[in-house]
Order: sequence, then structure tokens, then C-alpha cells
Amino acid sequence: MRSFDVGKGFGEALLSLLRSRGQVFGPLCGEDGVCRLRPVSSWQSLSDAPPLIPPKKYLFPPRERLWSLAADEYRRMTLSDGPTALVGLAPCDLHAIAYLDRVFAEDPHYAQRRCRTLLIGVSCAPREDCFCPPWKSPPPCDLFISEERLWCCSEPGAQVAAALAEFLGEAREDVPLPDMQPAERSFEAPADLEQAFAGSESLPLWTQTAQRCLSCGACSAVCPTCTCYDVVDEIVPGQAAERFRRWDNCFFTSFAQVAGGQQFHPDRATRLRFRFEHKLFGFGPLRGAPACVGCARCARACPVGIDLDKLRRTLLAEKKS
Repeated sequence: MRSFDVGKGFGEALLSLLRSRGQVFGPLCGEDGVCRLRPVSSWQSLSDAPPLIPPKKYLFPPRERLWSLAADEYRRMTLSDGPTALVGLAPCDLHAIAYLDRVFAEDPHYAQRRCRTLLIGVSCAPREDCFCPPWKSPPPCDLFISEERLWCCSEPGAQVAAALAEFLGEAREDVPLPDMQPAERSFEAPADLEQAFAGSESLPLWTQTAQRCLSCGACSAVCPTCTCYDVVDEIVPGQAAERFRRWDNCFFTSFAQVAGGQQFHPDRATRLRFRFEHKLFGFGPLRGAPACVGCARCARACPVGIDLDKLRRTLLAEKKS
């Protein structure tokens, strides 16, 4: 992996180049103190705080039209988005996108957006409430910037670096990506956690925690790896019909409802266990690949302070007692 010393003015030159090719978004803090992914005009304005809504919204939009039917003409959605660059992404968000790449590997809409999106990561220091694990592989991206060094992690990234050669030092192949500093309370799951979970259905932990849960869905809305969606049709009689895909949420009462009004997850405790299982142990074909990247967005967004990491620690403590 090639890397370069970064010269003065590189950040602004990088943004200028990226803006000439398409849209550029990065984490910026607003006057209300909330960090959001917004159009970037200055490298110095980038925030090291995680954006409230993660980068997945550019690859898997909260709501998108799949097709329309009007005057007997059927139209499938075609993407009009041009090239996009997401800059200033923390390792946890980069690893989350790698998880989405696996989930949506055969989704044409996601694949088209992903091919048009350049990812530029930066190193970060975990916040007090983060519980990111010790990563076993480098964060997947096109370019990675740490202090005064740039790494080219893909061919598109190398092409961008080549266009900015005047701001870069001599290339080196022997400098590895910096070790990502794990959070103080790392989320690396012990081998016996799944066994403890399997026998925990009757524990008061779930019902007691669920009594506080509001089923508001804030945790899933801000999660960088939640991928559940619903498909809805909107019909105007005599005019048009449209089908949309929109984010759904496993805490909503309608999420697991099937014909006849039956519920696979009839109460908040079972929905809480479902989310815990999905995040820590993976789901379906990705069983064994945890979806949680330890960003702590869910705990920060929860109005009653439910924290998956605290649930994990409590579950292990109750198993040992």
C-alpha cells in the first residue's frame, strides 16, 4: 500500500479536486451543536465528532422510489446521482460501510451508488462513550489520512493522489496504516457470549430494560449498519402508482406483523433481544459477522439511555453469578 508525506495545502487542494468532480460531504458541526454530513467547503471545518446520521444515507437512502406506473407506462428508477466523495470518515463508519457492502452485495441500487462514491477516512481518538473493537483489518476506503501522511487504499484513491502529486512527498511502500486505538470499553465479544445469550430468554434483564424502552426507533435510525426496510405503494386513483423503499425499524410494532395480525416479536422485550442478537452475532447469511462497530450512536440517541454494551456486560455478569 503506497503512502506519502502530505505537504502544506493538501487538504484544501484535495477538496478542490473532489468538488470539481462531484459532490463532497463531510462531518460538520452546526450552530445547534449537532454534527451532520454536509457539503464541505474547507478542510479545516471538518469535525472529528461522528455525524448523528451515518454515511449509509448516501448509499442506502431513507426513502427511494423503485418504480412508477402512469398512463400505462412503467418506469424503473434510474439513478441521477453523480460522483460523490465522503471525507473525514472515522474507522468505525468505514467498517460499517464494509458491512453494508456485504449485505447489499446483490442490490443494484446500492451497487451503483457505491461505485460512484469515494471514501476518504481519517484516524480518530475514541470518545468516552465509544466501544469500538480492536479492528483486525485496516478500514476499507480509497484514501486514508492520519496526521501528515496519506495512504492510497484503492485504484481510484491512487488516481486522486496522482492528480495532487505536487502536494505529496516521495512514495513509500513500507509504512503500514496506523494502528487504530481501541476504545477503553472495547466491544470485542468473548467466545461464550452467544451461549450466554441463548439461555437468557427468561432473564429479567430483557423485561426490565424493555420497560424503559419507548419503541421510538432512534437507535436504528442512527445505526450505521441497520439495513431493514419496508416496501410501500402509493397510489393516486386514475393517475399514478409508485413503489418506494424506506427505512424500517425492528422496534416498531408493525415490523414483525404478518397476515392475520400475528406477531413474531409481540412485545418490547422480544424486540430488544432481536436487536441485541442481530448486532452482536450477525443475521441470516452473515451470522457470525457482528454488525456493531462500537460507535455508540444508539446509546447517545436513546432517550432513556439503553446501551447495548451495558446489556452485554450485564448478561455476562448474570451468567457468572
